[in-house]
Amino acid sequence: MRLEVKELELADYDLLENIKAAFYRLWKLKSAVFVMTLIGLTLSFIFVSFVGVRTNYKSVSTIFSAAYGSISESNVGVSAMNTYSNLLNSNRVCEKAAAELNNALYTADVLKTMVEEGEIYISGASANSKYFGYKIDLVAIAGDPEDAVNIANAMANAFVVEINDIVGGGTLQVLDEAREVEESKSISVVLVALIFSGVTFVFASLLVFAKEFFSEKVYTIPQCEQNNDLILGLIPNVKEKGII
Repeated sequence: MRLEVKELELADYDLLENIKAAFYRLWKLKSAVFVMTLIGLTLSFIFVSFVGVRTNYKSVSTIFSAAYGSISESNVGVSAMNTYSNLLNSNRVCEKAAAELNNALYTADVLKTMVEEGEIYISGASANSKYFGYKIDLVAIAGDPEDAVNIANAMANAFVVEINDIVGGGTLQVLDEAREVEESKSISVVLVALIFSGVTFVFASLLVFAKEFFSEKVYTIPQCEQNNDLILGLIPNVKEKGII
């Protein structure tokens, strides 16, 4: 059974009126949405206190390949440090670095774990010869600034020694030793608060809107006009005194 054009127009009109009424009720119940948003904000602080915020320090050493008077040997070193960059977590490299650090907190196994967890890594290397980097960065991240600097330098030195042993030369060198650190937080408190409060705000708004949209209650005159049985009487809208 097809609906007439007039019926379709009325159906669209009714839908729009219900949407308007739902937004009207959402505005009236904005205090409830505000309370839910505050609850979400409070939950974000609880989450941060439970997880904890850790300050990390990043330090970088730069490695490059150079054989004075021989471009071909330099290219061999470039190819080797890019191709064998995955040897950073090898036992030999980690043991050499641990020996240089001479710190009981950073044994070869600990350094190997740090590499596997991304706390020590090489940046700028590529397995594709078209994108070989002529210098690469060895990055170390630790909870102490001095440790970050020492680990970056020790791992860079150990990596250079290992790759030079593989190619049978001394083309790889540490160009710039790590001296400075960059501070960062493990999580952003502001970002977590915005996410939690934003999610609760959107959820509460959608919940109120859906509840009022599908409610059988009417809040506007046009909604009453959708069903004549709902009209029990009319109250005149008198703006001037003395008319009635």
